[in-house]
Amino acid sequence: MRTLWRGAVVLAVFVGVGIAVSHAVMVHETAKAGAPFAEVRLASWMAGLFGGGLAAVVVGIALVVKR
Repeated sequence: MRTLWRGAVVLAVFVGVGIAVSHAVMVHETAKAGAPFAEVRLASWMAGLFGGGLAAVVVGIALVVKR
């Protein structure tokens, strides 16, 4: 059961950080003039995946080492 909760925490961190980073990049890039929307959207999604994945790995390592 403890493993299930740890997995849920890592997944929640991945989703939360991913959405936050994606939103931040979208807001930052749409402030620039002349950038195509499809390119901005793709960049924000990729940044969200990278940021969320990095945060999930760090939290996962912290949960394993803490044990």
